[in-house]
Amino acid sequence: MNLAKINPLNLPSLPLNERSHLPKCSAIYFVMQGEDVLYIGKTTNLAQRLTAHNRQKQFTKLSSDICIAWLECNDTKLLKQIEEALIDLFKPLLNGTTNPDASKRVNLTLPHIVYEDLEAWAEYQGRPTANLAAYLVESAIREAKEKGEFRILEKSNKETQNETSSSSKDKKDK
Repeated sequence: MNLAKINPLNLPSLPLNERSHLPKCSAIYFVMQGEDVLYIGKTTNLAQRLTAHNRQKQFTKLSSDICIAWLECNDTKLLKQIEEALIDLFKPLLNGTTNPDASKRVNLTLPHIVYEDLEAWAEYQGRPTANLAAYLVESAIREAKEKGEFRILEKSNKETQNETSSSSKDKKDK
């Protein structure tokens, strides 16, 4: 495949606000604003990836005329290589930049059998294992809050500073 001949404007595409109609295929996707390529990514499930993209907020802030174009790729082993080559070719504005709305990452250590079950469940759903794990943790926290099993600690910086000052003052008084 000659990647230099790929024109995202000639690929299938949908407006960003219609992303729920994207196919569930493995693909390289292009986030476009008019003729400009803003971002290039890879996925094994296009519909799912663009439903919960970590740059979704950033894309929607840019403009209302954002669209998603995609190049279907049945050989998932080639996705990373093709993505890197296309990023090098098009030099999209947002690739390689810090995402101000990025989610926080956490590493989990799971018993082997739990990981195997999680991986099988994710595969059954056609989503990455880490994506399913994040969803499950988020759901569990939301449920715990709803049941009152979770106390939210919200302190402003001023309250924290006052407590620190009071603590220091108490120590001096003793």
